[in-house]
Amino acid sequence: MKKLNMLLASIVAVSLLLAACQPAPAPAPATNPPAAEATQPPAAEVTQPPAAEATQAPAATEPPAAAPTEAPAATQAPAAETGGPMKFIMIQHALCAWDSFWCTVEDGIKTAAKQMGAEVTILGPDKFDLEKTAALIDQAVAAKPDGIGLTVTDPVLFKEPIQKALDAGIPVIAYNAGKGPIADGIPYMTYLGMDETQAGYQSGLKLIAAGAKRGVCINHQVGHAGLDARCKGFVQAFEEKSLKAEVLGVKGEDAAQSQTTISDFYTANPDVDAFLTIGPSGSNPSYAFVEAAKPANAKHITFDVTPEVEAKLKDGTTMYAIDQQPFLQGYGAVMYLVLDKKYGIKPALPVTATGPGFVDAKMLDKKPQPDRPVKLVMVQHAMCAYDPYWCVVQKGMEEAAAQMGAELTILGPDKFDLEKTAALIDQAVASQPDGIGLTVTDNVLFKEPIMKAINAGIPVVTYDTGLGPEKDGIPYSTFWGAEDYVQGYYGGLKMADAGAKKGVCINHQVGHSGLDARCKGFLDAFKEKGLPAEVLGVKGEDAAQVQTTISDYYTANPDVNAFLTLGPSGSEPFYAFVEASGLQPGSFVHASFDISQSGVKAINDGRTLFVMDAQPYLIGYGTVRDLVLFLRYNITPALGISATGPGFVDKSNVDIVEQLAGTYR
Repeated sequence: MKKLNMLLASIVAVSLLLAACQPAPAPAPATNPPAAEATQPPAAEVTQPPAAEATQAPAATEPPAAAPTEAPAATQAPAAETGGPMKFIMIQHALCAWDSFWCTVEDGIKTAAKQMGAEVTILGPDKFDLEKTAALIDQAVAAKPDGIGLTVTDPVLFKEPIQKALDAGIPVIAYNAGKGPIADGIPYMTYLGMDETQAGYQSGLKLIAAGAKRGVCINHQVGHAGLDARCKGFVQAFEEKSLKAEVLGVKGEDAAQSQTTISDFYTANPDVDAFLTIGPSGSNPSYAFVEAAKPANAKHITFDVTPEVEAKLKDGTTMYAIDQQPFLQGYGAVMYLVLDKKYGIKPALPVTATGPGFVDAKMLDKKPQPDRPVKLVMVQHAMCAYDPYWCVVQKGMEEAAAQMGAELTILGPDKFDLEKTAALIDQAVASQPDGIGLTVTDNVLFKEPIMKAINAGIPVVTYDTGLGPEKDGIPYSTFWGAEDYVQGYYGGLKMADAGAKKGVCINHQVGHSGLDARCKGFLDAFKEKGLPAEVLGVKGEDAAQVQTTISDYYTANPDVNAFLTLGPSGSEPFYAFVEASGLQPGSFVHASFDISQSGVKAINDGRTLFVMDAQPYLIGYGTVRDLVLFLRYNITPALGISATGPGFVDKSNVDIVEQLAGTYR
């Protein structure tokens, strides 16, 4: 995508007789580990009735403050904005009118719709009735909206009506209930909800960071997929740190027996100092055990905020309570429907985690402040004024700030200069903003100024360049960007589903950590599908030699029908090989990275299935969104890495991507 952006920017520059700016050296791509496998929590319990509810609101209009050191981004309007307001229908198995949990979800839906200029109708049964909910999906499809959001409470029952929507060209996103399109076997965009394994994993990391040496996950319903996944993630976190942790099963329906089981376990294992309970059926007996046994140095985290948990957070017995953040489920569902409709931007992963959200004692008294003024400062190592890629990132930031009514300032050096960028972080901290976003281009050089912000109580979100808080060794909240391994992995799965039998990853720079990670993800995806695949190293600086190497490889391996190239240095020689060899579209599967003019042509003529990009608009948009939601609603990013890629560009969205390249893509 950077290549196409720069090409289009050059054309515009020539046509306007503007002098070209000197670009800065490109930063090294982020190379992050894959997110843990996501599993789905049980659907929220329901009680009784209401009528279906409809909501509609105008878009927010307050603009962001101008970025004083940066040239303005392009102002081209997206084609998708020409047909009036976007209209979405959300179908839920429960409603605010008879289950208070859903009031928070619906508040998120309405808030996002108001800010983003969408009309939203919320439908649901008058009591828990999955047959009626399935019928409401059919009703929504018949209304031909611009998009549908829904709870996949029963993937078997709901599959047919959801598929009707997809076959009609209506994008579908799931929230609160579901397992993701792969696990549910329904090709909707993504599922927004609690990532159970990550919730347990992140809990384990927090306990270890607090000094825990040995842990136990108290499971009150062994065999429940969601609860088992929480414990699995917890144990995994301890094992990764070479520490011991295990699962203790208790009888959730018998509090007294559960307390006895916990007490007996601790008597036999007095060195256990970290306890994770995964709901009130485990936390309440644990509190009784703590009161009776008074274990030394016990550290505790639990799921779900109850009055009992609130009391223990305040007295220090419990470090954190974990919340699935229902407001973010509703808000995110509308946000991604809008971004898909307007710009062809899609969620990167099958599961988009809204939890774990960690609630501590300080957050208990914080009430939502939807109208709180917010001042944000962004600090990055490159600028729109001399690198067109950053115009797209900036556009995402500016539009998010305008929609959410936040004041935005963007700072950066006048050329690639990390020392000056670090000084700008200090400058941002000194200005005492409400939140800071930044690129972690050098996690050693930038650590001290970033820690000044964090120690001053200023929330920090990073974007585009970074490894995530754990690998960077800096406790910021999350990193918005593309993970190379994850892109290779999900790209490989998509290729396998398209008919790949044997694959090769053509790596034009073996030894480059980001490109190697893409190939590793691809190989792992094929292995998971029971398909063979390998890496072919080529010399990316010599296109003719690359073409020859690919041709020789194919001659020796004619059963290979799936080819992944890692950018134009691989894809351009691959296209030459295809033309020379006479291979016909449909006889092979090809995918690549970084959209280019030749890539667009190849998608349209069927030679390329898809191209992946990092979705820079989403990088900027998501960074602003997370800071504002934290400051106004106490919503925290669920994971250390908020993936923006792979952004799949294929026949379904290549036209809008090509049209909006350089501005929104």
